[in-house]
Amino acid sequence: MSQTPRNRKIMIAIVAALASLAIVVPLVAVLLTPGILFDRQDPMAALTTTTTPPPPLTIKPLQLRSVNGAYVVRPGDCDPKPPAPPEEPEKICDILKSALFDLGPEVLRLQLTDVDSFLNPLTAKQTVQVTMTSESARAFADYTATHIDQQVAFVRAGVVVWAPKITEKIDGEVLQLSGEVTGEQAAEIARMLKDET
Repeated sequence: MSQTPRNRKIMIAIVAALASLAIVVPLVAVLLTPGILFDRQDPMAALTTTTTPPPPLTIKPLQLRSVNGAYVVRPGDCDPKPPAPPEEPEKICDILKSALFDLGPEVLRLQLTDVDSFLNPLTAKQTVQVTMTSESARAFADYTATHIDQQVAFVRAGVVVWAPKITEKIDGEVLQLSGEVTGEQAAEIARMLKDET
């Protein structure tokens, strides 16, 4: 049975209408079904996000002082004394009581977020790893960029915990300190960097 052009156009229109309904009906059903796309009780619930506040900083800021010189320790040099105000120079010993440091005024305070000590498998040396806030890392990078070939002391509780020589600008939030120290000494340095007691 042959179809006339008119009948063919009617048939195409019916098929097109049925195809449109096949798309529209499921879409309407999904939109009208509660809870499929979002909670009908609270339309803003899908837009609400929760943020976790950063953990509180538990490590006190670490004082940095410029180093004017270091001397051999004599009896009485390392006896406890009250710390000097940040704006005044002072002479204090290192953590191992092997040197007396002549320090200038405070140049910077670093806010540490974590400190750890470990044996570095690449260098086979004890390493103390210090993590700083991004603000402290930027300030430290600026300071080291302008003080190359100078020595700086990390001071905690009236003791020079570490006194590295700056050989280049130091970028980044993680700083690794290494040297000729034992595992026990590295652990003690890490502990002092974390805590004043």
